[in-house]
Amino acid sequence: MTEHVEPLNDAEREWVAAHVAAARRAIGEGEITAPALDALWEQTRGTEPPEQNDRVNVVGLALGQHLVDRFGLEWAVFSDEQGSEMAVRGPSDLTVFPTNFVAKRYESGETHFIEAFVAEIGRTLGSLRG
Repeated sequence: MTEHVEPLNDAEREWVAAHVAAARRAIGEGEITAPALDALWEQTRGTEPPEQNDRVNVVGLALGQHLVDRFGLEWAVFSDEQGSEMAVRGPSDLTVFPTNFVAKRYESGETHFIEAFVAEIGRTLGSLRG
C-alpha cells in the first residue's frame, strides 16, 4: 500500500478541537504557545494510566494546532501500510505527527522539548518557502 493523505472528517476535527480546548483550560485559557505547552507537559508529569494517554493527546494535538495556527499548516490523516495517524502537513509534503512526537518524549521522560521543536519547524519551513 502506498501512502494516502486526506483531510480530517467532522468527527476527527471535533476530536482535535476538544483536546485543544482541554489544553487551553489547563493553560488557564491563555494562548497556546510553545512555552505554554512545555509548561503544561511538565505540570502533568507523573500521571498514571489512563491519564498518560490523555496527556499525550492533549499536548500533542494542541502542538499540532499551534503549528497549524502559527505556520499555516493543515491537518490531515496520513495512511500507509503501518496504519493511519493524524498529522499536520505543509509545503514540499512536510509532515509532522505531533501526537507521535509527544508520545516518544513521554516514553523517554524528556521535558522542555516543544519550544525547540517549534523553532526547528519554523526554520525548516523558512528554507522550504525560500
